[in-house]
Amino acid sequence: MADLKSQVTFTREKDGLRIDIIDKANFSMFGSGNAAMDPRARALINEVAKSLAGMPNKMAVKGHTDSSPFPEGSERTNWSLSIERAEATRRMLEQAGMSSGRFARVEGVADTAPFAPNNPADPRNRRISITVLYNDPPPS
Repeated sequence: MADLKSQVTFTREKDGLRIDIIDKANFSMFGSGNAAMDPRARALINEVAKSLAGMPNKMAVKGHTDSSPFPEGSERTNWSLSIERAEATRRMLEQAGMSSGRFARVEGVADTAPFAPNNPADPRNRRISITVLYNDPPPS
């Protein structure tokens, strides 16, 4: 599992703490052009779920793709693929014990927010982001 831990980054954002699970050239969370999760990715998602299990915060799950296009005439797009990957991740988190009520958003952003903007085909652009949303401030 140690090699997979290098594929998780944490970033503070205005909405919460974003956990990026980043694809690398020697490990793909998903097969090229599909949303079938690799067994190693499943193990990593299970570890993330365990880490977040005791928190009351809502979650947002976001799927990302690289900029590789689908073949001409395909009904699939990077938009649909990123949504499928986000949904696959949400299902995995639920299977790992996270309540369905914890999810505030599940969305796909295709290749619009690349991890490596100078290289649109970089495998690190194919990733999942899970944001642990800040709790709403108490009413005054």
